[in-house]
Amino acid sequence: MFDEDDKIDFGALPAEVDHLLQEGVAAHFSDRALAERLFLAALSLAPDALPAHRCLVKHYNRCRQFDRALTAARAWVGAAARQAGLSDNWLQWKAAPGYALAALKGLAFIHLRAGEPDKADAMIARVVAMDPEDAVGASVVLALLDETRLAI
Repeated sequence: MFDEDDKIDFGALPAEVDHLLQEGVAAHFSDRALAERLFLAALSLAPDALPAHRCLVKHYNRCRQFDRALTAARAWVGAAARQAGLSDNWLQWKAAPGYALAALKGLAFIHLRAGEPDKADAMIARVVAMDPEDAVGASVVLALLDETRLAI
């Protein structure tokens, strides 16, 4: 279904999980139900595979299924926190690796898209505090938050 030349580098994953993610990305615009099934299958094989969580969150966001996106983003943050040995409560994080901050940024973005800018603001403020160099791109969500505030 996908062209090997268009393959996305998801990093070190089991081959079957990588294949499911590649197929899911390729199916997203033509068969969204299939894409969802493929992303969920990847997660069932590798529940802590952060790229699989990210793909599912992006899929639900693009489909404007924000309730599902929020659930998936919370699971992404939980998986990232477990891998980093962090509390499952991001409010307790004092420092975190980039992949955990990226997951928290993703959750903040979904809260923003779901019409919950106050929740997004609190999360993105925590990301900025732990990543002042903006390595994970929190400034993008900050800019969207600023636009939202101006529109209110």
